[in-house]
Amino acid sequence: MFAAMARSHSKILRQGVWYPVVRDDLPDRVSLEIGSRVVDVPRKVVEIRHRRPTHFSVISRYDASAESLGKRYAVCPSCGGRETITGQPPTRTCPDCGHTGEIGWWE
Repeated sequence: MFAAMARSHSKILRQGVWYPVVRDDLPDRVSLEIGSRVVDVPRKVVEIRHRRPTHFSVISRYDASAESLGKRYAVCPSCGGRETITGQPPTRTCPDCGHTGEIGWWE
């Protein structure tokens, strides 16, 4: 199973990145593998799926600064790499890992 942050509520989790679920037997929290650590997070801030998606997640930010990725960026479902999006391209190839897939504009 994999989990991603449902909304921008956590300083530990990055939006659009799918983390492996290590433990899912408590009603109010789940344990995720984040890097080399296992971290407990409230269940209400994550979306859990049985498979990692193959499409890129689109993240829109309202607090974007000049140093950031901008107001909208794509997150690779394979490696979690982020890249600014311009326009509305239907697909993307990750410059970090080479994964090619659809951009999830519908989410």
